[in-house]
Amino acid sequence: MNDLITQFGELSLDNVTSRRSALRRTGQIGLGAAIAALPFVRPGRASAQSMGSGDVAVLNYALTLEYLERSFYRQVEDTNLVPAGAQGLFTRLREDEEAHVTLLRGAISGAGADPVDYTDDDFTFTPFLSSFANIATLAQGLEDTGVRAYKGQATAISNKDYLTTALQIHSVEARHAAAIRRLTESPAVQGWVPRDQPGAPAAIAPVYGAGNGFPSEDNVTQGGVDLVSAFDGKGYTRNDITEAFDEGLDMQAVLAIAGQFITGDEGDGNDA
Repeated sequence: MNDLITQFGELSLDNVTSRRSALRRTGQIGLGAAIAALPFVRPGRASAQSMGSGDVAVLNYALTLEYLERSFYRQVEDTNLVPAGAQGLFTRLREDEEAHVTLLRGAISGAGADPVDYTDDDFTFTPFLSSFANIATLAQGLEDTGVRAYKGQATAISNKDYLTTALQIHSVEARHAAAIRRLTESPAVQGWVPRDQPGAPAAIAPVYGAGNGFPSEDNVTQGGVDLVSAFDGKGYTRNDITEAFDEGLDMQAVLAIAGQFITGDEGDGNDA
């Protein structure tokens, strides 16, 4: 974990973004048309029903997302498009996701259940692997999805050991997201999630919207308290309030986002 922070600190200044440069780059990505070329996902490829029940279902859900990210970073390395200043970061991201897969598979097997099985061939990211700007954009979206996904399921986990495992991974995903957001090639305007995501391509726009039972990142009510009203006249803007909190996201909404990239069937090959 500390290695990630160290390697992020070693990124060249050319790869560290400012608000102005990020806003300028946001309009240069143009991935909307590329999304239309993605294959449709057959029902059942990534569904809550296929993951078991109770804690095992939540762990298999998390494992599916970790497979997704692991495969993405492996495929990114194969493109040779990652600039020298960011290679250490992307290597670390891949290694972390590989470790997460191993940890979750062990937890599920230890519970006497079967972990879902996906291989790298089950995922396709081709429209995003044409440039490092596109890679950084999808990396940001996937990491932000992971952060919201883990938070959204925290209350659904009854076993404290499993909850500890999930929260440990959640904190690492948040560090990943912040590191990606500070690359000049990312469409982000800052290292944390803003009130909205200006210019976000279609693939990642839903990551910041409302889900089933969860508010969007524009939410200003926490613990039943309208914080805009509570802090009225105290110098805090609406943006300040929304950016002070991250929101969870439900399993159905997250699987719809992830399903864009799952083109194979779970269990059609051995994990590798």
